Amino acid sequence: MRLSVVYGFDDAPSANRFLNDVNSNASLDMARAKLFDRDKVRISYSLEKGTYDNTLSILDDLSASYNGKEIQS
Repeated sequence: MRLSVVYGFDDAPSANRFLNDVNSNASLDMARAKLFDRDKVRISYSLEKGTYDNTLSILDDLSASYNGKEIQS
């Protein structure tokens, strides 16, 4: 199953830093990040049915380090 979530940030530089961190993070190798708007990043990733997945937790923690938050899932 493919999931998608959007994170919002205070400014474009923070969104770009988050985008680069997600795309270079080895523990998020199944996630693909794209700039959704000037200050928003859309993340898409695959979820295997019946398995534990901590991707959202990792993304939430990473976005919080740039003062970002989930605004749409």
